Formats: sequence, structure tokens, C-alpha cells
Amino acid sequence: MAALPEYAATWGIRLVDTESDVADFLGWVDDVAGLVSVDTETCGLDWTGRSFTRLVQFADDRVSWAVPTSWWGRPLTRALQTIRDKEIPVAFWNASFDMKALESDGFPVPHWHKVHDGYVLHHLLAPHLRHGLKWSAGQELGSWATSGETWLKHQMAENNWTWETVPVDLPAYWQYGCIDTLITQKMVRTLAPRVFEAGMKPAYERELHALSVMTRAEARGMRIDHKYAESTRREWLDRALVLKDGLAAEGLTNPNSTQQVAEVFKELGWAPEDFTETGQEVVDSIVLAKLAVQWPGLANDIVEFKRLTKWIGSYLTPFAESKGRVHPGINTLRAKTGRMSITSPALQTLPSGGSAGAIRRCVLPEPGCELWAIDYDGQEARIFANLSGDPGMAEAYAAGDDLYTHVARIVWNDESIVKSDPRRKVAKVILLAFTYGAGIARLAEASGLPAAEVERFVSVLFQRFPTVRAMTGDHALGGGDPGQPAREAVRNLNETGLSYVLTTGGRRFSMPEGESYKAVNGRMQGSGADVLKSAIVRLDRAGLGDYIVLPVHDEILFSFPKGGGAELAERAAACMTDDDWDIPLTVDVTGPMKNWGEAYA
Repeated sequence: MAALPEYAATWGIRLVDTESDVADFLGWVDDVAGLVSVDTETCGLDWTGRSFTRLVQFADDRVSWAVPTSWWGRPLTRALQTIRDKEIPVAFWNASFDMKALESDGFPVPHWHKVHDGYVLHHLLAPHLRHGLKWSAGQELGSWATSGETWLKHQMAENNWTWETVPVDLPAYWQYGCIDTLITQKMVRTLAPRVFEAGMKPAYERELHALSVMTRAEARGMRIDHKYAESTRREWLDRALVLKDGLAAEGLTNPNSTQQVAEVFKELGWAPEDFTETGQEVVDSIVLAKLAVQWPGLANDIVEFKRLTKWIGSYLTPFAESKGRVHPGINTLRAKTGRMSITSPALQTLPSGGSAGAIRRCVLPEPGCELWAIDYDGQEARIFANLSGDPGMAEAYAAGDDLYTHVARIVWNDESIVKSDPRRKVAKVILLAFTYGAGIARLAEASGLPAAEVERFVSVLFQRFPTVRAMTGDHALGGGDPGQPAREAVRNLNETGLSYVLTTGGRRFSMPEGESYKAVNGRMQGSGADVLKSAIVRLDRAGLGDYIVLPVHDEILFSFPKGGGAELAERAAACMTDDDWDIPLTVDVTGPMKNWGEAYA
């Protein structure tokens, strides 16, 4: 084990084991005045069950206490209530998890306006890095900060213990918990000043406020029509079995095997063009779409089988087994851009059309309520146009046009193009892929256009919208200009050692050295994340936060009481609309609905 730094060598750790320990611990709680850190050791990750939390640890700058919940429930409640009543600032690492863990077992929790989160601080400083406590502390404080976990996991493996069965008084267990809490205290003390000195205090406060609203939404959960989910699950299982039998007759016994799929098509005459690093043929959705041109029956059946089996396992089975309520995980800083993601189930990966509507049909309003969906109107395109500062794009929006239709009309010199025209979709695909740093070959693959046509598209785009070229650079056409955001990232790398750009909300989007081409899309996506979270904060301040069911992409789903839904939706839409941009970020309102699927019908 690496030598301990001087500050860690003086730390004290105590297990609350006896009545005397309880008295000492409560005396410490009564006397504590400054920042304290709190952590939990739990039975796993599913915080929705009772008796989930096994240990609660507390720490200041010098000492940490481990309190077994099954031994000292009442003293623990008193301690947490005292901290809450005294409005003592409390630091966590991943506050949402620990707050839900404590609340699920009936313990008081700190006021959210007194909460600090080391995970959020670390993410703000360098989003492209890992943000777990062990890795972050190992990088910041030294390798000694990770050694306790190694020893604990060795003992757990040796004795066949799980997180649910490891003895709470095992020294390696409770000492590990205490050290983690002291490390959290040290890390928050270290990182918070850096965030504030970097001018990101407003961004930090916004992230914490949005986190508090989403944590409450997670705890409320989402009402599910589990009977409909079960009937749909059985229907799709029957269809999947029919598809599997048909594919087996074609020699494909395992449609989920890439190797088998490749072999079947090669026997039919397919010559694969793309391979993985291990030499395996690439048979992804793009390849299957191409194969469907020549072998539509086989390729489409494979796609349908994969989709049905995935959606049955990911959505319908959990919904059917839910007894009417699920608690999706709302991860407010999962992406490097700061975008939110939804897990368990991953609702943000559902497409907007097709059979995905049957899955959304499972989501119901609360009793006596109706669902309303409020979605930003082309947020990505509007942010792109705002960041480019192009007057032609601003004029298009002022005239009631949208960016992709406007660009498509110019590129193809056809004023008859409307929103439903397939060329608009091509324009959208190219513009979005373009911001990711894609070159002509990748743009051609994504759009389905010949490379020469894509090159003409980009040339016309740059000619008619010169500020776009200044923002994105001309790399797609083989030029040497990386664009303004990329130059900014390189400049920051040279000045600070970190390659990053700032979003419009004052957050960093960072990237590894040599990947400054990500700066354009990172600023776009990161600014979109700021927009949504700022809207969530405004909604909460307007008293509408607890009507939120969940956010998905640029949409927020609400459950409003019947009779007042229209008025509440109008207020919510006003909160979400952002007129501070040159091209305002507007919203579309859909409702009332008996289920979420009606929004996509």
C-alpha cells in the first residue's frame, strides 16, 4: 500500500458498536458545525426495497463514523434529523443514490439546498474523464485511496459474501466505508474551489437543482399499464417465434449471432465490405438496410426479430412484472456533454414511430390525472443556427421555416420542398453527422447519397452560410481550418492542459488531446443539456417540478390533474420556452393523453 499523506494519517475511524459509541457519535453530531460528508453501504443498487441500507457513514475533516442501520435505527434517525434541522451542508458522491437509499428506509435526509455532490463537481471540471469516487480519488489524492476496496473484495470473494451478506462489523467493510466518506470530504473540499474559480458556480447550482427535481421524479416513479404490457409481450413473443421458425428454415438458427447472419448472406452471394478489428464481418443496422434491397424478406425478418426480442426483454417484461409502477433511473450527467439519460428502462433509445408506440402506450398518468408532453421544437437545429450566427438561418426561422427544410430548398434549388419531403431528412442527417466531424465518406454512408452529391451539398452549404464554415471548419472538404470551437479547445489545452470548450450555459465540454473535432458537437449538445436543465429549474421554481414524470431527449412528460391540465401545460410551456436566444427556443405541446403512446400515434 502506498504511504498515506499527512492529512490521511491523522484521520480517525470508528464503528458505532456500543451504547458508549452511540453517545460519542451523537455528541459529535451535536457539535459539528461545518461541512460533513455522508455515504451509505447498501444491499446492491435497487433502492426501491426496504432494509436496503446497511451502513451509514458520516465524516468531517478528521473523523468518520460507521453506523449499522439494523443496530442503531433510532440514534441514526436522530443524527440525520439533527443535521437536517441545523441545516448543515452535506457532501455526497452521487447524492441522488444516497438520498434515495436513506429515504427508502425511512430516514431523514438533508435539505437539497444544503447538498454538495463530488460527482457533479468532478464532471464539471473534466467531463470526458471517469467520475467514480475510487478512480477520481486515485488520480487526485494518490493510489492509496483505492487500496481499501481491493482488500474488502478479496475477503468477500474468499468467504462468498455479497454486499447483502458481508458482516457489518467486518473491519474491512466498515473501515472501507469510513475511508470513502473521509475521501469524499477531502475531494469536495478540493474540487469545489476549482469549480468556483473556473466561473462554474452557476452551472454547479443549476446541476444540483435539476438533480434534486429528477431525484424526486425517480422516487415517485412512473405508472404502468402492466396488464396491457403483458398482453403485448405475449403477442410479440408469438410473432418472434414465428419469425425464428422462418429464419431457421433459411439456415439461421440464431438470428442474434452476427457470425451466423454473415454466413447465411455470404452463401446467398453477399460480399462483405466492413470488418471488425478481429476480422468479423460487420452486420449492423446500416448493413442490414443495404442487404434488404437485395434480400428484403430475410433481412427485414432478422431486423424485426432482433427488435422484438430486445424490446420484450428491455421494456415489456419489466413493465409486465412491475405491478403497475417502475422507477426509471434518470442520470442527469451520464453523458460527457451533460445530456441526461434514462435507464431501467432505456426509454431515450426508443424510436419515435413504429411499434415503439406500443411500449409508450404502457405509460399512464397518475390516478385522476392526464399526460401532457412538451417538446422543444427542433432544439438541435435552432441551437446550431444560433451558434453559427448565420443571418440567413435567422431569416428562415423568422419566416416560419425550419432549418432542415430551408437548407434542403437551397441545396436542391427547389422551393417546393416541404417538411415531409425525404430530401429534408437527408439534409438533417448530413447536418447532424457533419457536426460530429464526419467526412464526405461517412456523410455519404449516413445519408445514402453518392459522395459527389454530398460534397456538392457541403460546398453549397458553405457558400450560402459562410458562418457555418467558420464554426465547423472545412475538414469535410479536405481543408485545413478546424473551425472556431476546435481552435478554442486547442488554445485551452495549451493554456490549461485541458482541451475543452464552454457551453452557452457556462459548462465545460472536454475531450482528449487530439480530438478537438468533437468541439462543435460537444458545444451544441452541451448547450442543449443546459437549456433543458435550466427549464427544469424554472419549472420547479414555478411549482411545476413535481408534475414531471420524466425527461426524454428534448421532451418532458408531465402528469397534470384533470380539469386543470391545459392551464398547467400552458404555464409549463412558458417556463420551457427560451427567448434569450437570437432564434428563440420554442416548444410544442401535446395533450391531454390517456397514455404516452398517443403522442406518437
